[in-house]
Amino acid sequence: MISPKARKRIQVFLIHVLLAIWLVISVLPPIMLLAASLNASALFRSPWDLLLLRDFSIENYTTAFVAGDFWFFFANSLIISTASVIIVLVTCVPMAYGLSTISDRARNAISFGILAMRFIPYVVLALPLFLLFVNLGLAGSRVGLLLAHLAIHIPFATWMLVGFFDAVPRELEESGIIDGCNAWNLFWDIAVPVVRSGIVALAILVFIMSWNEYLFALFLAGSNAQPLTVGITRFLGGIESGAQYGVIAAYSVLVILPVIVFSLVANRYIVSGMTAGAVKG
Repeated sequence: MISPKARKRIQVFLIHVLLAIWLVISVLPPIMLLAASLNASALFRSPWDLLLLRDFSIENYTTAFVAGDFWFFFANSLIISTASVIIVLVTCVPMAYGLSTISDRARNAISFGILAMRFIPYVVLALPLFLLFVNLGLAGSRVGLLLAHLAIHIPFATWMLVGFFDAVPRELEESGIIDGCNAWNLFWDIAVPVVRSGIVALAILVFIMSWNEYLFALFLAGSNAQPLTVGITRFLGGIESGAQYGVIAAYSVLVILPVIVFSLVANRYIVSGMTAGAVKG
């Protein structure tokens, strides 16, 4: 019969084994992607050949930069993602604060209506948005793609920010009213500083979602507005030429590298922001 102490050790050992397997499964794909980008021929090579860099070369990155017009697509991604963050914050922060101050029943109904936009699959919105942009003269433009991003980001951002503002202690606002604060002062000088970490976290998430978005970019962006996620498709090739897997891997690394660096730098804001609305004051 196994003693309780031995049983606990076995359980701990099994947990560590499962965590190790999960870690390998999680880390192996990006490692393989990086290895494929550093091999001159990434197709039909064994995983060990790729990992050991048997055919090491940086030519894939040179091709991605030159033939792939990397900086052109990078500029489109940066402009659209940055504009999305700015407009979302300017629009959603005061909107969410206003929703947090009304009655619970009305707030819940409005918040659910806003969040319901997130329940709709993006592919369902692609055709109506395309037809709308054609009639407005925005088809294929950066403005049209930006508006499509805002259509999916604003509901999500508003719903999240309402939770952050709900966590602001009402005693602070009551003290501000006693001190003579008007509605703007209550919002800007009291509520916003309390939820600043949540706002920063939201800005980071919106930027990453815009940077990684592909479906709308594929359907709605013209040749002058395509971001990095669409630029990579030029290396997929056709029936005769075939896909350039090494270049695709290099391009993929270049696409995700800014997001990884950005996430690592802003990690503390993401963690603090995600827990800012967890407990209501």
